[in-house]
Amino acid sequence: MYKATYNENGEYTGFYVEEIHNIIPKPNIELTEEEWQQALSKNYKVIEGKHTFSPFAQNKEELLENLRTKRNTLLVESDWTQTVDSPLSEEKKSAWKNYRQELRDLTDYEDMAVIVWPTSPL
Repeated sequence: MYKATYNENGEYTGFYVEEIHNIIPKPNIELTEEEWQQALSKNYKVIEGKHTFSPFAQNKEELLENLRTKRNTLLVESDWTQTVDSPLSEEKKSAWKNYRQELRDLTDYEDMAVIVWPTSPL
């Protein structure tokens, strides 16, 4: 079984094979052979305890900050859909209202490595 240690920034700091190494420092993560090879490329980090690909991998706080910035921009750009004098039908307003709520809910994800952005109504 392959294991890797990582630091507080999620960067890999060591690689181990359980059958060879008696003592494996913590924190560590279990990896497949493929994930082990990927981790050596420096395009992977450990985010929330998971092996995650990102050429610009960030820690959870940086991910949340960037997510909020993009989300807030999308909310501001769609503010007009919820005004009283909006030219949209009630059905379209409702669709936009749901979309905006989905945007707000993005920060509630447990797994920040798997963010699925909602699609805006057209």
